[in-house]
Amino acid sequence: MAIGRITGSVLKSNLTRNGTDLAFETNLLYLDVTNSRVGIGTSEPTTALQVNGTITATTVAGATDLNLSAATNGDINIPADIGLTFGNDGEKIEGDGTNLKIASSGTTTLDSVGNIILDADSGGTVIIADNGTSLMKMFQFGNFVAVESIISNKDFHIRGNDGGSYIDALIFDMSEAGAATFNSTIATTGLTINSAYTLPTADGSSEQVIKTDGSGTLSFTTISTNSVSQGNSNVTVTDSGTGAITIAADGNTIITMNATTALDVSAVTNAIRLPNGTTGQRPSGSVGMVRYNSSTDNIEGYTSAGGWAQLGATSTTAENTNDTATSEATSISTTASVIDQFTTSSFDSAWYLSITRDEINNEVSTAKYSLVHNNSSSFVATSHITRSNTSNTYITASTDITGGSARLLGTGGSVVNSVSTYRIALGDNTTAGTTGSVTTVINTDVDSASESIDSWAKGSYRAAKYYISVNNASKTEVTSMEALVVHDGTTAFITAYGVTNTGSNDLVSLTAAVDGDNVVVSASGNEPNLRVTSYRILLANAESGSTGDNVNAIADTTVSSTATTVDTFTNSVYTGAFYVFTGHNATEGSTSASEVTVVSNEDVHISTGPAISTKGTDQLTFSATQSGSTVTVKAASTSGASTTVNGYRVHMLRGSAGASTADTVLVSTTQTITGAKTFSNSVVMMTNLPTSDPSNAGQLWNDSGTLKISAG
Repeated sequence: MAIGRITGSVLKSNLTRNGTDLAFETNLLYLDVTNSRVGIGTSEPTTALQVNGTITATTVAGATDLNLSAATNGDINIPADIGLTFGNDGEKIEGDGTNLKIASSGTTTLDSVGNIILDADSGGTVIIADNGTSLMKMFQFGNFVAVESIISNKDFHIRGNDGGSYIDALIFDMSEAGAATFNSTIATTGLTINSAYTLPTADGSSEQVIKTDGSGTLSFTTISTNSVSQGNSNVTVTDSGTGAITIAADGNTIITMNATTALDVSAVTNAIRLPNGTTGQRPSGSVGMVRYNSSTDNIEGYTSAGGWAQLGATSTTAENTNDTATSEATSISTTASVIDQFTTSSFDSAWYLSITRDEINNEVSTAKYSLVHNNSSSFVATSHITRSNTSNTYITASTDITGGSARLLGTGGSVVNSVSTYRIALGDNTTAGTTGSVTTVINTDVDSASESIDSWAKGSYRAAKYYISVNNASKTEVTSMEALVVHDGTTAFITAYGVTNTGSNDLVSLTAAVDGDNVVVSASGNEPNLRVTSYRILLANAESGSTGDNVNAIADTTVSSTATTVDTFTNSVYTGAFYVFTGHNATEGSTSASEVTVVSNEDVHISTGPAISTKGTDQLTFSATQSGSTVTVKAASTSGASTTVNGYRVHMLRGSAGASTADTVLVSTTQTITGAKTFSNSVVMMTNLPTSDPSNAGQLWNDSGTLKISAG
């Protein structure tokens, strides 16, 4: 080997240096004799051996510990893909310049007196794997740290040792969206679920349940055994199987509900109490509804065909018997006969609703007679005539005062007539009061200024029929009149008719108006200090049917433009009827009232009028048919479908009363017949005539087929 220049003192044997350093090629090899240091590649070694360059060796061994160090902020560099092994390749640390791998064929232990910190940048992800398969990772995601089970549907268990046994304290089922199963109880001083519900921090009392305040705070409460209350939401009791829901009281089942019977209360013997309210409080109709109507004192139900109507047997119509009476008169001939009478001190005015039968011609008719008197004279007018034969005059009415009584007289168009009447009378004997649909109202001092004589609730009633008697005591004058009143909720309408006066002028003028919740009927007098007495029949918004001896309430019927049945009767029970009908169509907002008269014999006959309608034209038209003895009254609406019709009926029977003996041809008794007689048949049969002259002047005899009169 070539030796370069060696500087220093003269060499001695064995290169002994006494305090003098030795340098080979300046710093190729430098011996620091003073400090006992060797430098390779440096002339200023700071340690026993300092090499400035690369050391190649197969083994580096230390007598005890082997320390590797670098200058401050310096590194000990192991080249890429060069591993640091411990004994063999089974324990190895190796990097490729980017990634570092620590491998062990056994157990790898990280043991630190202080903290062990795993610091990964770019999300801080730490992955736990098994033989190259990633199982779980911990990482930063947004503003939180996540622990993630990587394998699809792989559950996540938190396991611990409970007294020597391993238990899964908490399992997250990843195939069920992470459903959590706790092995045992959850102990907490406060728990909020789903960021919405805060559980109580302490247990409640025995048998209490958890309730919410609506804001997410849950607390314990006691369920009342006496009632169930649920704010503004539904309460549902459900039997999901095939059983029944039962309600018991006092230890006994009172209600059973199941798929076979919606509501079964047959286990008890008491009663079910229905919803209770007035006509005005009816709910919007729905098919199958049942309730008690406190306005009509009836149980009613709702159907699509009939709307609200009374259920079961109809009740008896309440009737004012203080101011009404029935009577009949028979054998009314062509000479005036008394139909009815009353003392003048009892009533000022009377209206006779009558059915007349012509007994000779077997024909029938309706008529209304309005009688009024001033104590000395009486007056009568006739209206509402409906006849089975329009050419028959039936009865002509007249009146007089005899012996302190006002009398209604009738003169027949034929020699034998009979009359049935229903009388409404008003006057000094009338007192204010209400019976069923009828109210009598008295105002004792009506002057020239318009003032109320009656009012009624517009929300409950649509129409009213009035009979009115007005008395001017100072002049002994009386006016009787009738009126119909309707309203549409905003405006009231009135028509007055049938005025009969004892004097020269009508005593009052009538008006009607809607005032707040009421319809008000007012009168202004043409004279001061007038006594106005009214007999009022109210027709409700909704009416339940009822029957009576003389009057019926006609239940609601929904009609359209097609004639629809609104009432029926049998002509063997009633010969005729006087009706007041009201109709209302909510869609159109129109209401009407109509008077209708019907009479039946071999056929049925009907008349309509007077009538009034809020729409300005007739709302209802009426017709009648007869099948056998059944009379059917029908109504059709010009307002179209869903028009509700109800009414009030006065009915009478006027059966055959026969003729008096003086007006009857007897077949088995000797009888004298006067007056001219006309035989309508072309053949007159006379049997058992003598076949020889009886020698009795005027007697007929049969002379071999020739009719002869004996000369005596």
